[in-house]
Amino acid sequence: MKGMTKTAVYVAVVIVVGLCEYWFAHERSLAHQVTGASRSRMMLSAGSLVLSLVGLGVICAYEVRQFVGNNAEKWILQGAAPTGPIPELEEAERLRVAGRPLDAIGVIREYLQANPYELHVMARIAEIYRYDLHNDLAAALEYEELLKHKLPDDQWAWAALHLAKLYGRRDELDKSLALLERLDTQYGHTVAGRRAKKALEQVGNPQADAQESEEEGEA
Repeated sequence: MKGMTKTAVYVAVVIVVGLCEYWFAHERSLAHQVTGASRSRMMLSAGSLVLSLVGLGVICAYEVRQFVGNNAEKWILQGAAPTGPIPELEEAERLRVAGRPLDAIGVIREYLQANPYELHVMARIAEIYRYDLHNDLAAALEYEELLKHKLPDDQWAWAALHLAKLYGRRDELDKSLALLERLDTQYGHTVAGRRAKKALEQVGNPQADAQESEEEGEA
């Protein structure tokens, strides 16, 4: 769910919870004040309240999981969380936001030359090429260079997954599928590896993927 649809669902669920809570409070009040008040209605209202709260809890849990998963990808791909701000990378981000992506890349490359073991910053360079300069080839080359190095499994897998997507965007489907298969077979224990497996299943069964997308759109 995205945008207005997500907001509408949240508002609807909160309204349902509020109505169920009001209904339950009303029926409980009647049970205490009116002799012979319907106990079945009070139990029904209590059950509705519980179900609506469970639904709200499921939605909140899903959002927390998505938030943690997305940030985990960023933390893994860009390396361990820094112990403090890195002036060079902060300057690069400032230049990027200011519309000077090439200058930002230059600053990051200088930092990488002075800190050759900070390989995770290569992922930032690839992101700038892809999202700011819209240069998929340069971004792919950056990820290819990153994957030549020995990296933790999670970090390697995320970089490879992004590279596979770039290959797909460039219509290099053989390369994309080969990389996805390697992720599935050798890095299936990672989150990126599991996503690669799902991508391969969708390639093998495009009709199911289209049906799933249609159902999500209707939801």
